[in-house]
Amino acid sequence: MTTDLRTELSAAYADVALADPLDAVVRRGRRIRRARRARRVGPALVAAAAVVVGVTVVQGEDAVVVPGPIELVDYSVPAFPLSFDQLPAGLVGPSISADPSFDEVGLGAQHAGWSDPDDPDNSLGLGVHDDEPDTSGEDEVGEAEVDGEDATVYRMDVTGGPEAYSVVWERADDRWVRVSGSGRFGSEDAVVDLARRVVDRGMAVPLQVALAPRGWVVVAYKDDRILTLADPAGAPATEAAARTLTVHLPPSAIAPADLPTAVGSVVGPMEQVVVQGRPAHLLPTADGWYLQAEIPDGTAFVLQAPADFTPAQVVAVAEGVARP
Repeated sequence: MTTDLRTELSAAYADVALADPLDAVVRRGRRIRRARRARRVGPALVAAAAVVVGVTVVQGEDAVVVPGPIELVDYSVPAFPLSFDQLPAGLVGPSISADPSFDEVGLGAQHAGWSDPDDPDNSLGLGVHDDEPDTSGEDEVGEAEVDGEDATVYRMDVTGGPEAYSVVWERADDRWVRVSGSGRFGSEDAVVDLARRVVDRGMAVPLQVALAPRGWVVVAYKDDRILTLADPAGAPATEAAARTLTVHLPPSAIAPADLPTAVGSVVGPMEQVVVQGRPAHLLPTADGWYLQAEIPDGTAFVLQAPADFTPAQVVAVAEGVARP
């Protein structure tokens, strides 16, 4: 695959938050955590799963896993697990995303963000984590009780923006939650009040697939722009050896005549197929399959799948791509 396409997908996953000061704080925390794990996981672009797919997965130095036949089954993308019982007035969103886990084939931290279109300083964030979030660079300013659990309140000064406050607590075993706010939500009282309004009501991920290989799981997503599933028998999605299935909405479609050059590493002729009643184009590459198609409203999407999918299976998965 060409460098341009790798860069495009990397950017799609790297920009996992709303462009406001609060989300800069969240991104900083993730960078710190990733840096601490760099020696263990090796080079770990968040989008590695989206751009490198193969037929054989190497685990450890000696073991090699050969994939079995692909069986497609009905599938529904799991919802973002939490929300607020009532969203404060004046906010738009959510923008939701999930990072891949560095340790297993599955989701890592998940994030939801809302902002005030009339005043971007007013923003609200909700994070779900498998372990206690990193709070490096933040000042502990208070304690509170949320749902009967001890919670800690933090404050951070943000260069060029309003200070941000957050409250962190363990809502359930192995589920840590972080509520963050800035602007009119940027105070200890505000974030604690919002934390007490968090409920176990899911929010649908806006990019969906209706078919997926049996047993495969979602490992990352970004709003309705990109979604990645992975083979649980393979490596974590942060590793180049991961076996993944990715749907991506590019900024614009590539002209069919330009696709072989743009995609690169094409190992066979491009085939025109029909997906959701519209012409689509399927290319075999050294990494697997690359399909460019459209959903009924005319929005272009790209589907990438491992080489052991059949062409008919690639088309079948593409038939179920939707933005509900």
